[in-house]
Amino acid sequence: MVNKMYKVTSSKEMKVGSKHNQILMSIVLCMPILAYGTAMGWISPHKALLMSDASPSGTSLSEEDVSWMASIMFIFAPIAVFLYGVAADKFGRRRALQCVTLPIVLGWAVKLACAHPVALICARALIGFGSGGGFVVVPLYVKEISEDSIRGMTGTFVIFSQTVGNLFVFILGDQFPFNTVLWILLAIPLVHFCILLRLPETPSFLIKCGKNEETAKVLSWLRSLPPDDIQIKEEIDRLIIEQTTCDPKFSPKLLFSDKTAVKAFWVALIVNLTREFCGCIAVLVYASHIFKEAGKDEGTSIALSPNKQSILLAAVQIIGSFVACQLVDRAGRKPLLAVTSVLAGFSMCLLGVWFYLQSISVFMPGWVPIVALCVCIFADASGLQPLPFVIMTEMFSFQLRGTVATLIMAISLGTDFALLKLFAPLNDTIGYHSTFWIFSIICLSNVFYLIFCVPETKMRSLEDIYADLEGRNKSKKVKESNENNA
Repeated sequence: MVNKMYKVTSSKEMKVGSKHNQILMSIVLCMPILAYGTAMGWISPHKALLMSDASPSGTSLSEEDVSWMASIMFIFAPIAVFLYGVAADKFGRRRALQCVTLPIVLGWAVKLACAHPVALICARALIGFGSGGGFVVVPLYVKEISEDSIRGMTGTFVIFSQTVGNLFVFILGDQFPFNTVLWILLAIPLVHFCILLRLPETPSFLIKCGKNEETAKVLSWLRSLPPDDIQIKEEIDRLIIEQTTCDPKFSPKLLFSDKTAVKAFWVALIVNLTREFCGCIAVLVYASHIFKEAGKDEGTSIALSPNKQSILLAAVQIIGSFVACQLVDRAGRKPLLAVTSVLAGFSMCLLGVWFYLQSISVFMPGWVPIVALCVCIFADASGLQPLPFVIMTEMFSFQLRGTVATLIMAISLGTDFALLKLFAPLNDTIGYHSTFWIFSIICLSNVFYLIFCVPETKMRSLEDIYADLEGRNKSKKVKESNENNA
């Protein structure tokens, strides 16, 4: 039964539907991603303290320790992706999300109990394990409670929550003592777990379990319509048909047996991996360190401290995420992703130029790296980061959605580990300028891939999207054009 919290207003009181409950629930569901954002950004404001003689660990951490702390979150995350992907299909989205929260709670508790380098690394592994599951379950949960007209916007809440987490931890780290920050960050997943006890399961999973009456109640609450409204009945009928034609389960074999689905999988995977290799994750994790490097020369010193510059960066990220929420259902996925790839590419190129000129003692203003990083992070938050999640959920049927999300997130998180582990050694070997130029080339190359290989998914049926992938729509247009000319 749906809890009293979801008691539906009678048809006499409520005759016009509303999206408020869907939006509010989507925001709440994304709290594990917010916790991930705080964990990912936690190193930046605390790195100097942990590596100093006054370190809470009792001994100063080495660069190797910090490197492991930054990357360890992504070692166990791919394993979690598979486990939580199966759990979400077998036990439901809500129960899986409750299990996501538990290792995150434990991770912050370990940090509070012991600040030894090994304990900190293990704690971040736990948080990474929970976060990996969150990136599979949360997008599925949000997608399945949202109407088609707002699923683009609610899909961007996933990354918006992460950016809020980044900004939140940067501010906390700059203003509060080490342990106070940890207590606050521990409270976030605890509160989320308590709220989850009152939230409903998704209509899709309830239909799968044969709970049609409960599905009507949940849908009526989500849509703010009476349970007997014609729209509710039509949506239930659609979900029943969807369930009878497919049994959702983790099945890579089923995915790779369909040639068109395989094409869609490669498109979704490449779009996701491009974001990982654009360099924005490394920039966020090592933000304070990069600004410190940028401010070494007195002639180009910057007034703000590295921590406050990181706060500025996170604030820009929030603005970018808000822009994504507003534009994703208006501009379309493909154009917005292409524009943001161009912005990120040129900003990374400019950042590389700045570091190169610094290395040969040529003066360039200290505000240049701040502007370049802000533009890159804005582009990432407004397109490169949220849109791959939206595209990934829109290019596959309910039957394959969980399998695809699991595989892509496992690969992406494994890539994040490699990138963060190699970022510092790569800079030592080829220099900051060459590293950022590599990121720039990847971003700009993505534009051509988007133009020629990625179909638009905004408000389109799966059949229409797959027709693009198979070239049927293009052939049809050529045929029509030839007929008109004739």
